[in-house]
Amino acid sequence: MSGRGHHQGTDAIIERYDRDSDRYGHHWAPVLDRTARELLARVGAEARLPSAPAILDVGTGTGVLAFEALTRWPAATVIASDASSGMLRAAKAAAAAAGLAEDPRLRFVHCPADALQADDASVDVVVSSFVLQLVPDRAAAFAEALRVLRPGGALAFVSWLDRDEDFQPSFEFDEAVVDVEIDEGDMPDADEHRSGDFPSASSAARELRAAGFKKMAARPDVLRFTWTPDAYLAFKRDYEEDELFASLSAADAERLIARARERWATMADDAWTWRAEVVSAVAYKPR
Repeated sequence: MSGRGHHQGTDAIIERYDRDSDRYGHHWAPVLDRTARELLARVGAEARLPSAPAILDVGTGTGVLAFEALTRWPAATVIASDASSGMLRAAKAAAAAAGLAEDPRLRFVHCPADALQADDASVDVVVSSFVLQLVPDRAAAFAEALRVLRPGGALAFVSWLDRDEDFQPSFEFDEAVVDVEIDEGDMPDADEHRSGDFPSASSAARELRAAGFKKMAARPDVLRFTWTPDAYLAFKRDYEEDELFASLSAADAERLIARARERWATMADDAWTWRAEVVSAVAYKPR
């Protein structure tokens, strides 16, 4: 087995996911769920898989891709890997709830994307959803995927495109913070070193080609998720803006919530559907 060591710059990201793993599963995983599953549908349609494929899920999170892969390909074996021990605990809990805790087809591995715990040329498919924007060195992660894939094996991923936020409920929340005169100046900045979102689908294809993949097809898509005001407030309060709310007195938190609800009440119903641009890609290791 060979591999690359991961960068220490990932520590802040790993610590965040370790800390937030339970809340991630409740507030954020459902937002990504449908788009993640669609990636496997694309793999099934485009990749030529053996009857019992070996699949490696990089950055398994709560296990959505890993479990869906076992449903789509019952004879498959799946390695569910993650750099965050907290996310692996969440995935194992989800596996137990789904009756997969003792399933011999499924194995969990604690490792980063640039040091995969798999032998050279040992898997047929590497899949990953909304992870490759987080890794410190995406070229190293692609090199590791290429290493563990068998000749002709496929890498399939979905990740964000680098676009400005254009979601009215988020804008109105930020304006509510200003309205109630909350000072965010002392909020700590996360010390995170990451590759970042892809500039375009064509740039994703170029990165894959530079890593040594062939026959890549990267295309833009749109993730859609419809919130309710209550669910979005819980997401803001308990997940995305938890540090802000933790810094507020109970009275200030209530003022902010009330003002945000006032602003949200003026919006059209269709403003609650979030549309985010993503890139979906499938590429192959040369035979």
